[in-house]
Amino acid sequence: MKKDNLESFVRDHAGEFDSLEAPPASWDVIEERILPIRSGRLKKLRVIAWRSAAAVLIFAAAWMLNDARDNRMQIKDEDRQAVNGMNYVIDELSDAEAYYTSKIQSREQELAIYAKDHPEIIEDLKEEFRAMDQRKAELRTDLAESNADAKVIEAIILSYRVKLEILDEMLLELRQADKESNDDSEYGKEL
Repeated sequence: MKKDNLESFVRDHAGEFDSLEAPPASWDVIEERILPIRSGRLKKLRVIAWRSAAAVLIFAAAWMLNDARDNRMQIKDEDRQAVNGMNYVIDELSDAEAYYTSKIQSREQELAIYAKDHPEIIEDLKEEFRAMDQRKAELRTDLAESNADAKVIEAIILSYRVKLEILDEMLLELRQADKESNDDSEYGKEL
């Protein structure tokens, strides 16, 4: 019965509902509050993407310079006979890789929590890391050919450090964006 009264009221006063409009200034206020939040986040994501691209470019340039230098140098017979020293260096590299791998995995897990609303960030990051892993595989080939050259080992470790720095920067940006978003939502509750 109440439903029929409501329906009849709406039908009887339909013309009055159409004449009501929001004040024009109210949309300006809403846009002023929303646009800086969206554009600020987009700018931060662009900065992250540019930094990541720059890090990959630096890593690729270092690898190419190292490879070009190695091609010009000849391997000495003394270096070939240093098998015992090579095993020691390989063991140290394995320890360093285990350390960085655990750090990178923990950062990736934390990043997955913050970036669940932006899966494109995770996909872009995975794509860049795949490219870095391919270059690292090439460095491992160079490592076997150069009898554990220290510069090749440094380049491999550098690749882990670059990954860790990229993840740390992205986490920092996402934490700040999350904090600002929480602050904005608390501000909206107060209004």
